[in-house]
Amino acid sequence: MDIRLLRYFSVLAEELHFGRAATRLHMSQPPLSQQIRQLEDVIGTPLFVRSHHRVELTAAGRTLKEQVSLVFTQLERAIDLTRQAGRGQLGELEIGMMSSTMVGILPDALRVFRERYPGVRWRLHELTPAAQLVALKERRIDVCVFRLGYDDPAVRNELLHHEPIRAALPAAHPLASRAAISPAELSGEALVTFALEQSRFANYLYQWCIQAGFTPRISQQVTEVQTLLSLVRTGFGIALLPASAEQLAPPGVVFRPLSPAMPEVPLFAVYRADDASPVLRLFLDTLRELVNHSERASHAARRVAASV
Repeated sequence: MDIRLLRYFSVLAEELHFGRAATRLHMSQPPLSQQIRQLEDVIGTPLFVRSHHRVELTAAGRTLKEQVSLVFTQLERAIDLTRQAGRGQLGELEIGMMSSTMVGILPDALRVFRERYPGVRWRLHELTPAAQLVALKERRIDVCVFRLGYDDPAVRNELLHHEPIRAALPAAHPLASRAAISPAELSGEALVTFALEQSRFANYLYQWCIQAGFTPRISQQVTEVQTLLSLVRTGFGIALLPASAEQLAPPGVVFRPLSPAMPEVPLFAVYRADDASPVLRLFLDTLRELVNHSERASHAARRVAASV
């Protein structure tokens, strides 16, 4: 059925006058009469009683008048929801991550995204970076957040920010009293790391140690950052972690900068190069906004510190 027929009916049912209804609809009276008769033919029953002096609704017409308002309300809602989906304000988003990235930018972005776009359902999938990449290509997740990007034409690596590396060590460790720790002082220490076979970030740190002049003496390899920090706290070794991981540190674990500092580690948002999802676009915009805000705040703090 042509939705315009219901619109013509609705106006005439309100006015009960063909001339006034035609004026409201910006049309002449004869075409309106034809459209109403066409609607009655489609439905199979008269909707109006017509006379020279008045127009009245039939019982069927009164019923349709009650129901047609519901039709238009539902239609407007359908159109509104469709527009929201087109803008990315309605839909679903599958996000790949590791627990070590659930500090700093990512959790803040998730909070802001939830507040702004409550119509989007998002889910976190805790996977290793390699498993995230596979899931991304298989379209089981939409975006990943991890430390090192991938040289792959099927995905796009968007750099969010860089972060310094810190040494995490037991508070009772002799090096904990230092303001900064040199790479040479790590050479004889046991290190706890993420699993080298699963983590490109762990391999990145391993290669840095070699370039710094020593082969790391790894005592334990783990998957989760909480496990790693627990091992540090109980004295199994020192760990090298992004500075933001200090927010996850349990009592008894301290973080110290390295001097000379190692290269800062990046954080990337990785997504399919051909993904035009408006939901993904809004999520990436949220990440970018918070990164820019964080950088402006850091610059302002450095200016204040420099002026003191």
